[in-house]
Amino acid sequence: MPGKRRSRSTRIPKARRLRTSALSRKDVTRAEYNDIINILNQRNDILNAHRDAITELQHASEIQLKRIAQIQADLDDIKRAWTKVRMLA
Repeated sequence: MPGKRRSRSTRIPKARRLRTSALSRKDVTRAEYNDIINILNQRNDILNAHRDAITELQHASEIQLKRIAQIQADLDDIKRAWTKVRMLA
């Protein structure tokens, strides 16, 4: 249907937490390292999704402000025309 808006309510997932280890520990296994890298990559994806959502919201706000400005300009024209008609009568 023309004029019907799509609402995208894609849910942005939460980031997994890193496991804590003893502070005195100096070495990391390959599996732990890979797990940390995977979590960081997931967090990067989440941040990118947030950034995209913010950009979309900013774009929607800009469009709404332009529409409000157009409506205000039309209303001002109507007020001027009405005032002009009342002065002539």
